[in-house]
Amino acid sequence: MDLRALRYFLSVAQLGGITRAAQALNVAQPALSRQIRKLEEELGVTLLVRRPRGVELTPAGARLLERAEAVFRSLRETAEELRSDTLAGTGRLSLGVPPAMGVMLVPEVMRRFRATLPRAALHVREGVGHWLVEWVLEQRVDLALVHNPPRLPELEVEPLIVERMVLVLPPAGTPADWPVPPAGEISLAQALQLPLILPTHPHTNRLLLDSALARGMQPVRPAMEVDSVSITKAMVGAGLGATILTHAAVHADALAGRLRASPIGRPPLISSLALVRLRRRAANLLLEPTGALIRETLSRFAREGILHGALATSHVLGGSEAKG
Repeated sequence: MDLRALRYFLSVAQLGGITRAAQALNVAQPALSRQIRKLEEELGVTLLVRRPRGVELTPAGARLLERAEAVFRSLRETAEELRSDTLAGTGRLSLGVPPAMGVMLVPEVMRRFRATLPRAALHVREGVGHWLVEWVLEQRVDLALVHNPPRLPELEVEPLIVERMVLVLPPAGTPADWPVPPAGEISLAQALQLPLILPTHPHTNRLLLDSALARGMQPVRPAMEVDSVSITKAMVGAGLGATILTHAAVHADALAGRLRASPIGRPPLISSLALVRLRRRAANLLLEPTGALIRETLSRFAREGILHGALATSHVLGGSEAKG
């Protein structure tokens, strides 16, 4: 694939039109159109649909846009590294984080990153577990924090903490048309009798719950399905139901009295949090110092009780090395 044609396609897709791209690239419009047609013929797909006011990407074009952005981002990063007198402490790293853990962790990690690596840049993206894994595989992020990640041969998985899941309930006195249990530990079987507000598949919290129920318990039938932690917590706070989250996701709300968190036992639900990176990719010298900042911050949170029942781990898993 011709890099020039790919660069032309990227400009057209990003600017939304052939005329605008030709002006930005200082290239004649017919020449630019020929390069796009040549690329489409080479790939055997239609990439752009011409409209009166510009162009529209086809599904194949949208996919190529993602890959083209990754290709040119990698080329820029390589050029930056080669131009630098020293690689240590410079460059850019992209980090993917889940919503609740990101809110808690990123401000402290970013503060320490800027203090210890002032010449480097940290880009943070928020997403749920299956998105984060896809972003790592597609090299859209260099590193991701993922709850209960899959064990794939392409990935290096470094478990950091394990945390007990909790039943999240509305605060005492909240009107509800269902029997809200009192404070204290509750069994998983009892939790399943409540009107649960849960995410859909393949959210990692839902997969974790389904895995526990596969060991002989009744299947879960949520009263409502919501794919947003913040919206789910708001609904619980309004008395519309209960949910199951990590303690970290509800810690601040419980301290403020907005929600109640009851440990789940018999059996407990255990969630793991891991650092995930691609096993085979060009080395980014910011991976190790950034990973160290994340590990140190999580350890402090565990000591302070923010991560309820969290246990630090240290080994790296990947592919067939991972069991369970």
